[in-house]
Amino acid sequence: MSVSHTGITEQVLAYRPPDPDNKEFEPPKDRALFADPSKKALLSAAKQVRHLTPYIGTELVGVQLSQLNDAQKDELALLVAERGVVFFRDQDITTEGQHELAKHYGIQNRDPNQQDPRHVTIIGRDNDVRAYADFTGEYHADDSHEVNPPAYTMLRMLKTPEYGGDTIWTSQTALFDKLSPTFQQLFEGLHGVHSSEVTFVNSINGGGQPLRPPVRRQHPLVRTHPVTNLKSLFYNPLFVVHIAELKGQESIHTLNFLREHLHSADDLSVRWKWEPGSVAYWDNRTVAHRALPGGYDTSQREGKRTAVFGEKPFYDPNSESLTQQIQRQGGDDVIVKSAEHVKLHFKKAE
Repeated sequence: MSVSHTGITEQVLAYRPPDPDNKEFEPPKDRALFADPSKKALLSAAKQVRHLTPYIGTELVGVQLSQLNDAQKDELALLVAERGVVFFRDQDITTEGQHELAKHYGIQNRDPNQQDPRHVTIIGRDNDVRAYADFTGEYHADDSHEVNPPAYTMLRMLKTPEYGGDTIWTSQTALFDKLSPTFQQLFEGLHGVHSSEVTFVNSINGGGQPLRPPVRRQHPLVRTHPVTNLKSLFYNPLFVVHIAELKGQESIHTLNFLREHLHSADDLSVRWKWEPGSVAYWDNRTVAHRALPGGYDTSQREGKRTAVFGEKPFYDPNSESLTQQIQRQGGDDVIVKSAEHVKLHFKKAE
């Protein structure tokens, strides 16, 4: 895998995007901040609450997104903020219903390569992910180069192959937590340079028509979540091309370490097997994800993705790491072995 572009061709030089760059704005207040912390309205509607891994991923069984009231929608946002990604199966929600649900959470984002103004159509891929300039299967957080990157993101699958096409999500909150205190302190003072140049060039060379020009923006390498007040890495191997405060080779080695840290985090990840009618709802601010391409009938994989704008990424030095928060809260659900090693235990759903 090499995140490199496919060349400054005549097509790239001649192309003029139809829309200007997005400008910073303050999005509506995060709906999770309106939620009952116990999430009783949402969780009581579920036949079963399945925590799929200790650090990320919860499945709500027996809940129909099309039937949620406003209180349950807010509590879903809180659950997503806390668990990174929440899954559903056998959903009857329509594309129009998905658009209406997105409106509850904020202003819908439009990806630079998105044709329909309200959603991205996700299709199957059978690329050689090991080929030069192919990053189909690379970890990413959607559109992190934007001044207001997406917050809550939903993918609803219409059709899926019998096997293949799974998606993996990894908690960047846990990725930060697993760093040594020395690396945590170093990274808290750094900023990633997020660039859409590679995707812009490759899109045009592949026959696409990006809506907006390529951009570079700096965001904190460690960001604070506005709801949980937790620190997380905001690293994205698809878009982060440099660390602003570092020299060239320092940056290269740091980015290589971060990519290895992310790709080796099986213990901080969840893998989801899609079925028709499955939905994943995740927090794009604190998780990275990757689809697993190849080896299946790609015509059998299609989904609709919607997303809403989030806040401009920020870092608050008074925010906490996951371990710090667990230690402060204590309780029966937590066993703390030492200041740097925490084992999580979840209560059974009532």
